[in-house]
Amino acid sequence: MAVHNIAVKLCGILQAQTEEDITAREWRLVGQEQDGSQMLTWKSTHKNGDDVLNLGIYTNKTKTLTTLHTFSENLNIIQASVNSTHSLLVYVVKELPTEENDVTEPLYCPYLICLLEEQDKTPVEVEEKSKKQIMVQYVYGKSNKYSPGIRNDRFLLFKHLECIKIYRTPMFLNECDDGSDKWGFDGIYPEPETIVKVFSWAQWDCVNQILYYIHHRPPTQSFAEGEEVKSPTEMTPTLSALQFHADLPHETVLNIPLSLPHVPSTSDGAACGAYEDDPVPLRVHDCSIDLQILCDQRGVLCICHHYLYKPLDDSMTSLVLEDSADLKDSGVNFAYSITLLQHGCVVHSVVPDLPWVRAKSLRPSYTLYGDNHLLVKIPMLFTHLIDISLYHEPCCHVVIPLEDNEDGPSLAPLVGWGPHVMVDLKTLDVVTMTVQDKDLAATFKSGTVVENKLAIIHYLVLHESNMELAEELISWMCVNQRDGLGAFQRVMQEYLVGATYALTRRSLPSSALALMPLLPHTLHASFADVKVGGTVVSVSQEQLWGGAAVVLSPRQRVLQFTEDVWTRVWAALHAQRPDVLHPRHVLDKLRVSLHCYQPEALSRCSTPLSPSGGGGIVGAGASAARRPSADLPFYELDVCTASKQEHIIAANLREVSVHLMRSGGGGGGGGGGAGGGVHAVATRWAAAQLDASRALCRAATRAVAATPPNNHQRGFTFIDEMEPTHALILFKVLEQYYLATESVAYPLPQGFSSFFTYLGYRTLPFHAFVQHVHRNVFELQIDVMKAIIASKGEDARAVNNKLRLIQLVGEGRARRALAAWPHRAALVLRARDHAHTLLSGAPAARHDHARHRPVRDTGQYQCFFFF
Repeated sequence: MAVHNIAVKLCGILQAQTEEDITAREWRLVGQEQDGSQMLTWKSTHKNGDDVLNLGIYTNKTKTLTTLHTFSENLNIIQASVNSTHSLLVYVVKELPTEENDVTEPLYCPYLICLLEEQDKTPVEVEEKSKKQIMVQYVYGKSNKYSPGIRNDRFLLFKHLECIKIYRTPMFLNECDDGSDKWGFDGIYPEPETIVKVFSWAQWDCVNQILYYIHHRPPTQSFAEGEEVKSPTEMTPTLSALQFHADLPHETVLNIPLSLPHVPSTSDGAACGAYEDDPVPLRVHDCSIDLQILCDQRGVLCICHHYLYKPLDDSMTSLVLEDSADLKDSGVNFAYSITLLQHGCVVHSVVPDLPWVRAKSLRPSYTLYGDNHLLVKIPMLFTHLIDISLYHEPCCHVVIPLEDNEDGPSLAPLVGWGPHVMVDLKTLDVVTMTVQDKDLAATFKSGTVVENKLAIIHYLVLHESNMELAEELISWMCVNQRDGLGAFQRVMQEYLVGATYALTRRSLPSSALALMPLLPHTLHASFADVKVGGTVVSVSQEQLWGGAAVVLSPRQRVLQFTEDVWTRVWAALHAQRPDVLHPRHVLDKLRVSLHCYQPEALSRCSTPLSPSGGGGIVGAGASAARRPSADLPFYELDVCTASKQEHIIAANLREVSVHLMRSGGGGGGGGGGAGGGVHAVATRWAAAQLDASRALCRAATRAVAATPPNNHQRGFTFIDEMEPTHALILFKVLEQYYLATESVAYPLPQGFSSFFTYLGYRTLPFHAFVQHVHRNVFELQIDVMKAIIASKGEDARAVNNKLRLIQLVGEGRARRALAAWPHRAALVLRARDHAHTLLSGAPAARHDHARHRPVRDTGQYQCFFFF
């Protein structure tokens, strides 16, 4: 997490502008504008020795600091804003009670100054002083609607619990005596327009020019059965949003009924006795509510609400609104809820039983992290990565613990400094919020619950494309299975599905991306309590009811054909929930078809996508896939007529294609018409499945040191050279890998089945090995049979075991296995089979590939040469 200070940076800029010593001090951030510039105040010493207060604007993009106005007196300016041409300045002074004045309560007073040259720069009081919080903010956009010679700049004035007004400050282009034109402001502006009457909370989004506010309105009567009918006099808190345009009237685009605690607000000021003066982001509220909204033009709208509550004995909850004596000795629940409007759901997070003093001082920080996550940082506790991806449902939220010394205060988003950059308003430290790989790895390797580990794998594979770290964590978990075998298999399943989704999405053309929501992106969307240090974080998720009706329809907009955040949110809310294909659907079909699976009767031409040309590399030739692998302990080559891998690939291709055609209507078309998109998605999905399965096998074998070095023997020879204990460990890991892939209907790499079967023969007791064969876990292919037949052990027991295995395979493989076994028992069986063939009248088998050797003796052994 990179940290640097704004004050230090700006002092260096001021020093570069002059050769005199810089006396700037007491820097304060008082606002920011749409163009990414920040409003700041600082004190300095004048040449005559007097202290002055400077108000300026800094633009990080150009690294320029401009002093807008200098005050000769020391003012407590808490917030300021300037128009787009830096010609008009509005600011708010907060007068605090001191011994030198007769002020009994804090007073807010807004002022307006014209910054044009040759104009009177005397501050003009916009409204009278008030005990209620007042903030001002200029609205950016075009301002030459009425005439090319008139600028009609606007600024908003917020007065808590009373109104929100919009002031127009027209400027005129005057002709000078020398023929030039100069802008002028005569200090006269029309009566303000009240756009909101009474509100309890408001926030200004300077980037998107949106005003959010909470007000009370009569409840909407519902006729739903069993729902309580509210009295018309009972007002319901509602969150609304006004979208401001350049040359068009503003419009209400959002109305959401809220469930907030009943706070008895008074007309004397703040409901709980104190105001929170938040210039960044600009919010008008008191300490009774902590709400913040994050918005992105891609169609992301997150409503973040932080609150404290105390569970009661009757399982009900009551909000903690005051520092009562009985709460100091008891714990309260620290909670925050994130409403993801584009998904129509709410993510609730609760930290139970925190000390009241500590919980009261904690303030969450929210920022959009990357393209797919909302980062919530709770000082001294943890960092919460909430998945808000637009191309799949929210799931797999990651909780990363923080060190005890990370006691940073609440941070505010900073505009114009880069992605996910935040600032501490007290110290002006600029912090770049990043999630380090080492923190993710440390969290994964800690005693966190398996749901958090699944979320980390999902984050690394699907959103960060960090396959190396994901494979490293899986390799670590192979030898550190603290959560049991089931947890490890779930982690491997999550890797398989997430990696397949990510690989497919990256290789698809843009025309086929619309079909991706129909495919699985995760297998484990459940949430569990995550223990962070000595505290527990409980995360849950629920769907909103009637979320599609809260956003204004595009047909009702002022600009019906424009596309902005609200049209995208409306489209997301009204989109039909996709019918996601689950791997169990493919698995159910495979369980039926595998009963009829006959490798000897199948051929490679029956599979649309041959694994020899796949291997996860779309378009790769068969020769590239048949080359010996350098990172697996076996050769990726099957010598059987038809492999189980092809059967599984064919089943996945068929089920994915049918599901996409049925649910997507063949949409997303590629080059092949209606089904072109389906074909592109299905083939790439099958290839990505094989690639993900191979990568997972590589991670598993690497963990147990089962990857032979270069120019080393592989396959069956490698197993024969292994120590028995090492071979048993490798078998146990590959067994879990096999179960994970089989449970999600994923194909295995070529050569794995033979390697796994021979490894089981060398490590398991014979009765256990036969049980695996009977349950179709081990496949007795011809290369395995030849290796087992040629293995050491010619005593009576070993011979009987080999003969029993020969009885389990098909007739063709049995004949070939007997032909490769130079033992008396094999010769006897072959002789009897040859005699039976001759006596039954069938023609003898012809073998033209080899000449008959001279017969040295007669008897049953002579039949060996005619078989």
